Amino acid sequence: MGIQRPFLVAIWILLLCPRGSPTSVGHPLPVFLKDNPVHLSPSGSNPPAVVKDKPLLPAPAKSSQEEEDYYDDYLFTTDPLEMPRSPQTPPPHCDYHHCRHLQVPCAELKNAHGCLCPGLTSPDVAPEPPHLQTVHISEGGISLYWCAPSSPVEKYHVMYQAVGEAIESGPALNSTFRLATISGLLPDKQYLVCVIASNQAGHSPTDNGQKEHGPCRLVHTPSHQMPYVYVAAGLAAALILVVISALGWHFCLRRRKHLLHGSRDNILDGEPGLDGTTNSTFRSEEHL
Repeated sequence: MGIQRPFLVAIWILLLCPRGSPTSVGHPLPVFLKDNPVHLSPSGSNPPAVVKDKPLLPAPAKSSQEEEDYYDDYLFTTDPLEMPRSPQTPPPHCDYHHCRHLQVPCAELKNAHGCLCPGLTSPDVAPEPPHLQTVHISEGGISLYWCAPSSPVEKYHVMYQAVGEAIESGPALNSTFRLATISGLLPDKQYLVCVIASNQAGHSPTDNGQKEHGPCRLVHTPSHQMPYVYVAAGLAAALILVVISALGWHFCLRRRKHLLHGSRDNILDGEPGLDGTTNSTFRSEEHL
């Protein structure tokens, strides 16, 4: 029993201890470099990695002082190419307004002044519809005022159509226009007027004229009326005739009254009156 007890203790210790790895032999596993890949030998074992005919050994551990110096150098040493740059001031926006009549295209302003243009759609896409702002209606014509879309525009076309009739188009306008006038319309008639933008890709769409700021508007011309100038002239002429008639009537009454009063005095004084004779009997009787 005395011999078996130490033997059992030794076996128990061997079982508790981990087995050693044949590749490590008590040391950490080596780190292989990318430039020197490891190839397996036909026997299945891995030969030691060699760098410049020397076996790869683990890097020596750095002391705490060396690590602090390394991180200090890393934090306070920067590449001149990676230094932060001061922010540059962006160029100003171009003096461009979508609703300004005879507005120079923003592309020309950008080339001349180096400014920024508002966002526009691609020139390879048909433009968006213009926005009708104001429509002035008269007896025989219509004046239109619109704003340009956020799209490249080459020309504008003003088109109008009376209800139940064919569509008519006015002359083409260049991209700087924001005003147009349609003349020769009939009074007391309903028209659908539209402003259409076009470029090399196509034309902008239209609608039925019910949208508030859409490309089209449904309008009704007023009926034929007498001009106010003629009405005012007629009233003035009538007033002048009334005044002249009143003055003439007044002078006629005054003259008639004066004539009647003069004939009575002639009769009483015995002087020739209107009839050219005197009443001598009446005078003699008055003296008696």
